Amino acid sequence: MKGHVIRLRIRCRGAVQGVGFRPTVHRIATASGLAGWVVNDPGGATVEIEGPAAVVVAFPERLRAALPPLARLDAMEVAEVPVVGEAAFAVRDSREGRRAGALVPPDAALCHDCRRELDDPADRRHRYPFTTCTNCGPRFSLVHHLPYDRPATSMACFPMCPACDREYTDPADRRFHAEPICCPDCGPRLRFLDPTGAELEAGAGAIQAARRALLDGAVVAVKGLGGFQLACRADRGTPVQTLRARKRRPTKPFAVMVRGLDEAEQLVRLTDADRLVMRSPRSPVVLAPRLPGCAVADDVTPGIDDLGVMLPTTPLHVELLRPAEMPPLVMTSANLSEEPICRENREALARLAGIADAFLVHDRDVVRRIDDSVVRSCSDGPVVVRRARGWVPEPLPLPEAAPAPILAVGGHLQATACVAVGAQAFLSQHCGDLDSEAARGFHREVIAGLEDFLEVEPAVIACDPHPDYFTTWLAREIAEARGGRVIEVQHHLAHAAAVLAEHGRFPEVGEETLAISLDGTGWGPDGTAWGGEWLRLAGDLSWQRVAHLEPLPLVGGERAVREPWRVAVAALARAGAADVIPELPLARSVDPDLAAGVARLAASDAAWPLASGAGRLFEAAGALLGPVVRNDWEGEAAVVLESRAASWPGEAEVWPLAILEPGGPPLLPTVGLLVEAARRLVAGEPVERVAASFHATFCALAVELTRRVGRGMTVALGGGCLVNRLLRNGLRVGLIDAGFEPLLATSVPPGDG
Repeated sequence: MKGHVIRLRIRCRGAVQGVGFRPTVHRIATASGLAGWVVNDPGGATVEIEGPAAVVVAFPERLRAALPPLARLDAMEVAEVPVVGEAAFAVRDSREGRRAGALVPPDAALCHDCRRELDDPADRRHRYPFTTCTNCGPRFSLVHHLPYDRPATSMACFPMCPACDREYTDPADRRFHAEPICCPDCGPRLRFLDPTGAELEAGAGAIQAARRALLDGAVVAVKGLGGFQLACRADRGTPVQTLRARKRRPTKPFAVMVRGLDEAEQLVRLTDADRLVMRSPRSPVVLAPRLPGCAVADDVTPGIDDLGVMLPTTPLHVELLRPAEMPPLVMTSANLSEEPICRENREALARLAGIADAFLVHDRDVVRRIDDSVVRSCSDGPVVVRRARGWVPEPLPLPEAAPAPILAVGGHLQATACVAVGAQAFLSQHCGDLDSEAARGFHREVIAGLEDFLEVEPAVIACDPHPDYFTTWLAREIAEARGGRVIEVQHHLAHAAAVLAEHGRFPEVGEETLAISLDGTGWGPDGTAWGGEWLRLAGDLSWQRVAHLEPLPLVGGERAVREPWRVAVAALARAGAADVIPELPLARSVDPDLAAGVARLAASDAAWPLASGAGRLFEAAGALLGPVVRNDWEGEAAVVLESRAASWPGEAEVWPLAILEPGGPPLLPTVGLLVEAARRLVAGEPVERVAASFHATFCALAVELTRRVGRGMTVALGGGCLVNRLLRNGLRVGLIDAGFEPLLATSVPPGDG
């Protein structure tokens, strides 16, 4: 090497292990004629580079510009060190030690290069269902601990054949240190089993047998990246109905997997942003408007316009769908409703007995169970509804560093956990609703796994203050065991904080911001059920409820949450409009004596629980329209209301309703909204028009309410109702027109996830 020689040490932090980062460093260094080494370590990766000063100084920016697809460089610390005089560049073995910032990327969908090999009859991995490289395949779901090396994964029990070993040890190969590397000679193998666990076929024959079973209308359990999925053909009602009956999921929508984007576009209407995320390594389920006459049975999404569509995420999925005669497949979590997905073969055979007709399994262990992520197509871009495969464990930046690790245990529905370490928040995979012991056990498993993965044991535990939530008890249990403390965070304040954190927009001391939280239920400090709140937040962490929805009576208590017709009937009775109840569409689905009884109770002096939840309001409006008067799944009636509204071809009318000024904080007139909707339905207005006007009027009232309590400020919008496409867009546009800056959740679920 000629000229002035220097040596730099470059410490790289972020997702730099298991993503082809070291081969990229090696390629750039050798192409530039530089010497030195690169190594994985507990902090991420460290590079020492030596050579002519001008070339060495330019190296960090060259590296930033050439990162492999799955890598993410969060920080790069560069320091000059003494020259050593090395003659070549080497990739060193990983350094063990306590984690100090190293990350492993999320599981990634099959990449273009591996798909090309899969399709090539001349390639040694032709149609091999476990093909992978540094740019795709399992990561988080198969790693036990960091650093991310093969012995720390569930691939440790598969010794590499000579051909794979050559690729694995060649820095110029895209499979250099691709930890899940394998081929038909040395990798996992497929088996097709009957419900007793008896092997019927193996290898390529297993896939062929699974295809035949699916074409014949069977339900097949398929072992995916993060656990098992249940599959059946989606173009016929009978297999879907069979799956519903066995899974105990009467009406909740199923997702559908198709061969490619062209087929997806024959089923749903996609935006450019939707196409981009579907083709990305994240490859989530995308909820998009269903096209009329698409080749999917109505039973897949009964009564709902949206259809969840996904592309094959693994080579196994590609092979399952390869034949032209294979229709779109329902691909849903392998579990009974609200239980965690099955992770291992024996567990699946035991728990899915009576659900699956056959099992397509393999012998690579799933270390961490993780479901498919779900996003919803919206006018402002795809919105994450369920954050899991493809996103987890990718951290979220925090506006400032936590002084010590903090564990947040989540809520009760769509639960997740989160661990803050330094200036990063690690949100766990979706756990689901915590009503069952199995779900609670999975939640504990996820917390333990996340803490183990990050090598921390937080003594500060954040939780919801709701006295009946499992997570509230869990937080106290963990804090007591660790000699730590519990911080209770009000449910809707947490929604607001999540949105502000995502945008890095917390108010400074002396500043204020406004938040609107719209969801079903959250425990209020006054002991009532909140859920439609305008909160003013200050930089000193103080906050105030400055407006909310007019509370609705829950006649029957918790039963009214499951049966939103009760909320609708009670609101009408309280307003003196009980006479219209027998003429409403809901009357065709509710026993008239029962409806009359609820109306009488609501009009009495009985002190029924009150709820200001926007979710309760939209579900009650959905029940007014019928026929969904009872929720089979959370928010069903509200989703049906949105679907009916979206199908109205004309302009939505804004009804002439006024904000209520009761002497305290101003209120959005929920009872008036329901009465107006009921009277218009009875007058013969189309249900679609009423549903559309209900949304438009709510948005107009919400914007007016925001004008009264805030002036020209940022407004953070959070809560599960912000998944509603019409509500989300109506509020966003209305607030912008009124001079506000709305902030919406996109990469973090708006709801309790």
